[in-house]
Amino acid sequence: MFDENSPSAVSEQLASGQYESSKDDMLKGFAVFQKKFAGRNVIIQMILVFIAIMINVVNIITANDGDYGGSILIILLCVFIGANILTAPKRTYKKLSRALENLEGVIYGCDIFTDKIIISTLHDPLVEKGGEDRSDTASAEDSGDAPEGTAADNDADTSDAPEEIDENDGLPPATLIHIDNGGVEMMECNDMYVIYIRKQNVFVIPFKAFADEDNEEVRKRLPLIMGTRYHKINA
Repeated sequence: MFDENSPSAVSEQLASGQYESSKDDMLKGFAVFQKKFAGRNVIIQMILVFIAIMINVVNIITANDGDYGGSILIILLCVFIGANILTAPKRTYKKLSRALENLEGVIYGCDIFTDKIIISTLHDPLVEKGGEDRSDTASAEDSGDAPEGTAADNDADTSDAPEEIDENDGLPPATLIHIDNGGVEMMECNDMYVIYIRKQNVFVIPFKAFADEDNEEVRKRLPLIMGTRYHKINA
């Protein structure tokens, strides 16, 4: 495991590059993130709903006086809750898809070091035209609420949040992510890296942002640094 106090913990750059924001890439990365966390939670929640339904079905069958109106109402409520749980991930995906439409064409720079990742905005057509700042993050906070069907914790320690570096150039501040932060995890997919912090902030960085040798260095070094927080996903 990476020890920032060891002599070998001196920050070393592994990769540097830039990429153009793509709605399709970000949605693909979010889908990978959602599949990893949402599926598990949906199963657990649906098991609880099923148990509640079965308990009330038994209550109806064993009721002697015919007074089972309350159990019927609970069953109907459980069915409604179950349907909401099953459709929540798709609703979140659609909401994010609409939110990402305005991010097309933004160019980001990304520098990956042995102890941190810096993501900066290099070119933003909206800002240059006098529009508002915007973030490169596909996150729970962008859509106004936590991704439904994920394990996001809105009360999580804010010390895990990525830092902002204001470069005073009129563009949104750069984002600094500390790799040694226990809340930071990374997934290596077929053609992109998906970085997430406490399952709330999600960053999608395509392999094409870096040279092949840089990607090789990242895939070789970061698993050793991050340990179990680095995941290789076939998606």
